[in-house]
Amino acid sequence: MDNSVKPSLVKAGNNLSFFEKYLTLWVVACIILGIGLGRIFPTVAKTLDAMSIYNVSIPIAICLFFMMYPIMVKIDFSQAMKAIQTPKPVLLTLVVNWLIKPFTMVIFAQFFLGGLFFPLLTQTEVIRGVEVTLANSYIAGCILLGIAPCTAMVLMWGYLSYGNQAHTLVMVAVNSLAIGT
Repeated sequence: MDNSVKPSLVKAGNNLSFFEKYLTLWVVACIILGIGLGRIFPTVAKTLDAMSIYNVSIPIAICLFFMMYPIMVKIDFSQAMKAIQTPKPVLLTLVVNWLIKPFTMVIFAQFFLGGLFFPLLTQTEVIRGVEVTLANSYIAGCILLGIAPCTAMVLMWGYLSYGNQAHTLVMVAVNSLAIGT
């Protein structure tokens, strides 16, 4: 029996396109561009937010479609049906996303925003007639972020890490359904 590892199977990033190879830099560039545009043109956010139907943002829906479509066309859906028959990875994902991740985010938010950076966040804001410290508002936002699994990007990261796309699709679908219930 040959136990040697084939280098071509281990070497990640071999067949990635220029965009895929530098995806992290593209994400950082888009974040910086978004912050810059928000500072220069503050009305753009309100204009984009107004483009919604039944509280669904049309610009975000379009961007999600273009992010998910290339990955979705590469998935063998017969493999997804087989992935449904092995529930352990899906159950693990549910446990991590809904039982571990929110509490981890509470700990991180309390440590960084409620402790380490609290002196920088002493301002207050009025939310629905109640004055709230900025730190508490940010902590609440971090907790909400921690309980919201990112569905579209999971497909992309699964693809880039040569993961099982069928299992990834099933996990994303189950998490999306769990969000809605």
